[in-house]
Amino acid sequence: MRRGEALAAAILILLASGCAGGSTPGGSASVMPPASAGVRHSGGWMSPEVKSAKALLYVGDPTGSPSYSGVIDILALHGLQYKLVGQIQDDAMPEGMTTDAAGNLYVADLGVATEGQATGDIKVYPKGSTKYSRYIVPAHWVPYDIAVGRDGTMYVANIAPFAKFSPGSVSIYPLGASQPSRVLRLHNFQVDGITLHAQTDTIYVSYQTDSSSGNIAEFKNARGKAHYLGASYPEPWAILEDGSDNLLALDGSGTVEVYSEATGKLVQQIPVPNGAAWETFNQKRSELFVSNFEQVEVLSYPAGKVLGSINEGWSTSNYPTGVAYWPPP
Repeated sequence: MRRGEALAAAILILLASGCAGGSTPGGSASVMPPASAGVRHSGGWMSPEVKSAKALLYVGDPTGSPSYSGVIDILALHGLQYKLVGQIQDDAMPEGMTTDAAGNLYVADLGVATEGQATGDIKVYPKGSTKYSRYIVPAHWVPYDIAVGRDGTMYVANIAPFAKFSPGSVSIYPLGASQPSRVLRLHNFQVDGITLHAQTDTIYVSYQTDSSSGNIAEFKNARGKAHYLGASYPEPWAILEDGSDNLLALDGSGTVEVYSEATGKLVQQIPVPNGAAWETFNQKRSELFVSNFEQVEVLSYPAGKVLGSINEGWSTSNYPTGVAYWPPP
C-alpha cells in the first residue's frame, strides 16, 4: 500500500503540481531499543558540532502537512545516541543521497512544482554548510538516486524522463561537469536505485519491470549494455553494495534482499520493521541504516539484528526518505 502511494505521488509530481508538508522538531535522543552554479543559500540551520562530529547521518524529510517546507535532517551519532545538529532547507523532495570522504553531501531531488511541470535537480553541499556548492537541473531526466566515485564522478539513477512515467536511465557526470558525458539505457519501467562497486567502477541499478516486480541490472565499468542479474522481488527501492560482492536490494514491504553479484542468486533475506525504502552503511559496514515509512531502523550487518531505531519526530504521514552516512565506507 505505502509503496503504491509513494509511486502515485511521484508520478503526480513528475507530471505536474503538488505540495507536501511537515516539520521536524529539534532535540536529542537515544536510539531506542526494539519493543555547479556557485555557492548559494539554501536555508536551514547548522550547529558547529556538524564540522567536529565523527559520524553524521543525513535523513531526507520531504513529506507531511500542507504547510510543509522540506528539510534534510543532520544527526550526529555517538554509538547508540543521536542528536539533531542541523537542517538543510530543501523544498524539492530529496530522495537518494550519498557522501564522499571530504564530507560533501550529494542529493537527488525528485522535484516539486506549484505550477507547470516539476523539474528534479542534483545538489552538492559541503560539510557543515546550508549552502550548496553545485546545482544541476538535468534537461531530459528526473533524478532519483545518486552514487559518487572516488574520482568525483557522479552516477545518477533517473526514475523517468522529464514529464513522463517511463522508462528510467542512468546518467554519468564526470568531475565538475554540469551535463552527463553519457546516458546508459536499459529495459525498465522506472529506475529506483543505484550503487557503485568502488574497486571496479561497475554500477548496479534496481529497477521496476513492466510487471511491477524488482530486478537488478549491471553496467560493467559504467559503460556498455546492461547485464540483467535475473533477480525478482516485490516493490523495488534502493540498492547498496556491501564491499563483499553482494548487493542489498530493498523490498518496500520490509525485506533486505541480498544477492550475489557473481551468480545473481539470493543469498540472504533480512527483515526490516515497517518497510524498507532507502539505506546506507556506516564506515565499517557493520551497521545498516534503513529508512522505512515511519523512521530509520538500525541493523547489524551481516547478522541483520535490529539494534534500535531513530525517530526525529517522523511518522507514517511524515516519513523519512533518503539516508546518507559520513564518513562513507
